[in-house]
Amino acid sequence: MKTFSKVGVCLIVFSVVFVVFIFQDTAFDSITRFATTSFFATGSGEDFCLSRNQSVLYRKPSPHKPSSYLVSKLRSYEELHKRCGPHTDSYKRSIKQLKSGQIDHNSSDCRYVVWVGLAGLGNRMLSITSAFLYALLTERVLLINQEYDMAGLFCEPFPNSSWILPEDFPLKNKLRRFKQNYDHSYGKMLKDNEINYSMKDQSYLYLYLSHDCDRHDQLFFCDQDQALLSKVPWLIMKSNVYFLPPLFLMSSFDRELNRLFPDKETVFHHLGRYLFHPSDRVWGLITQYYHDHLANAEKRIGIQIRIFHTKTSPFGYVMDQILACIRKEKLLPEIDTEKSIAFPSKNQTSKVVLVTSLFRGYFEKLKKMYGEHPTMTGEVVSVYQPSHEGRQRSWWNSHNVQAWAEIYLLSLSDELVTSAWSTFGYVAQGLRGTRPLILYKIDGTIPDPPCGRGVSMEPCYHAPPTFDCKAKTNVDIATLVPHVRHCEDIRWGIKLFNTS
Repeated sequence: MKTFSKVGVCLIVFSVVFVVFIFQDTAFDSITRFATTSFFATGSGEDFCLSRNQSVLYRKPSPHKPSSYLVSKLRSYEELHKRCGPHTDSYKRSIKQLKSGQIDHNSSDCRYVVWVGLAGLGNRMLSITSAFLYALLTERVLLINQEYDMAGLFCEPFPNSSWILPEDFPLKNKLRRFKQNYDHSYGKMLKDNEINYSMKDQSYLYLYLSHDCDRHDQLFFCDQDQALLSKVPWLIMKSNVYFLPPLFLMSSFDRELNRLFPDKETVFHHLGRYLFHPSDRVWGLITQYYHDHLANAEKRIGIQIRIFHTKTSPFGYVMDQILACIRKEKLLPEIDTEKSIAFPSKNQTSKVVLVTSLFRGYFEKLKKMYGEHPTMTGEVVSVYQPSHEGRQRSWWNSHNVQAWAEIYLLSLSDELVTSAWSTFGYVAQGLRGTRPLILYKIDGTIPDPPCGRGVSMEPCYHAPPTFDCKAKTNVDIATLVPHVRHCEDIRWGIKLFNTS
């Protein structure tokens, strides 16, 4: 009986400490305030969302605090989504008008942006974040066209409502077939001089904002075009890029963005942590792998390796680049090649290397090095790789589940090395809230230096517009304002930087 009482007291104390820990973290990081209430709610599966409450046990508190205005704006958005989200009376009225094509601007109290994705998971998460910021700025409700390949990856981000586009949405069956030259495409209508500038009877428009969008599509980033688009209740947006940086060049959004994000390189960090919480299914994979391989290490080092073309980036070149980066940045201790390890050490691992790659060779090389030879410092280094699928299969749900788990595990690293151009790495560094070491792209020879510290932790927009809306001419838009400049890893891309 005494033993039972002691165990009971311990469990009660642990529960109190756990709850206090959560409230202490969210008191400062109030961007996810509503998450704490779900801790006390009954329920299971997606509704419960273990990761929202347990992430504080695995992830260090963010040193980047959101502005009070951003927190307030998110609270207001949550109320808007609750009022206008799927199956509400406002949503039903909007759907009725969408079906009839007759818009009553006096009674239509909700406007929407529907996100349609393509490409890999990293691209999708970046474009969803961009679409969400656009929704915040324009007071629209964001709905996600979730195909099977993305089902069950994330918890619902908004309380007491869903962001998933209902299956009975009138245009649901057409969304996948939407192309750049679709009749309702805003860019095509501009090109063909078919825009009715009153937008009186325009119930919806299609926005093509993918990597291959043209100049007419990119007029979306002009203030005068936003004035037109504001009159359309339903905007259906297809994107696979982080199109967020050009929004910071628009005078109509400038004041609001400065209030939301005084720290310009934390946009994805705050919005990404707010939007993307692993589902219970994915969270189980993350926590099991963490406890099995990463939990006891004094330092965790994530190395994300993305090979776009094996011919231009042969294995030997990439491996030599990785080792050169490790030596240059002193990420791992040197090994003593004159000695061998007779028996694996049972001592606590000093450092753990988490390798993520579609290929197994890089992991095997590192594991062999530190598994067969002792380090000069006596530290024990363990190397792990969760998967090696050989090729990207973004249309497979199981592939995206694994990808999301590995992105999250990388974001728990103490030190992070990413590959140039990789959206997978962009998401990991943004969620982590750190400027990573970037493995520069190999172009025939191994770069010198092999890697370098990022100047901003923001993702890069790979296909930015080249048209200056005010000057009505082509221009390098990375020269227009101090906080939008070219990326470190791709010279024509743009990203957000702090001006200091």
